[in-house]
Amino acid sequence: MKVNSETEKDQQILLLAIAIERHSARMYQDWAHRFCTYDGGMSAILEALGKEELGHERELMDLYVQLTGKDVPEPLPEPMELQGVVRGLQSIQDHFFVVDPGMAETILESALRIERFTYEFYIQFQSKVEDRQVAALIRRLVEFEGEHVRIFLERV
Repeated sequence: MKVNSETEKDQQILLLAIAIERHSARMYQDWAHRFCTYDGGMSAILEALGKEELGHERELMDLYVQLTGKDVPEPLPEPMELQGVVRGLQSIQDHFFVVDPGMAETILESALRIERFTYEFYIQFQSKVEDRQVAALIRRLVEFEGEHVRIFLERV
């Protein structure tokens, strides 16, 4: 296995992508529960997106293991870039479940920010990775994240 600065860069991109997908999956699963009594349709969408993000995480982890021969180091830190999204949710901490349109909008706007960030992250790195398998996976993830942005734009 050839290890150079480009390979190390690809590995760091994969680790950050894994952390982003993991974070997104957890947020969507939490939000799906919050929406279940307010909007069952949105709850189902968030649940499905959470499962999809878990699938992306798994694909990225598998590729990392394949390329490095090592397990993904744990724990991965939460992506610093997404911590601002979580801070923005402090205004809805009075209730766990979504209870009004304002709370629903706050969560959906946060989800849209997460998806836009993730989409831009993958766009930024798709042309910079050296490994063909990493590049192909990132291209696919750009398409998925673009679709996620569209889903939330329709709901916000």
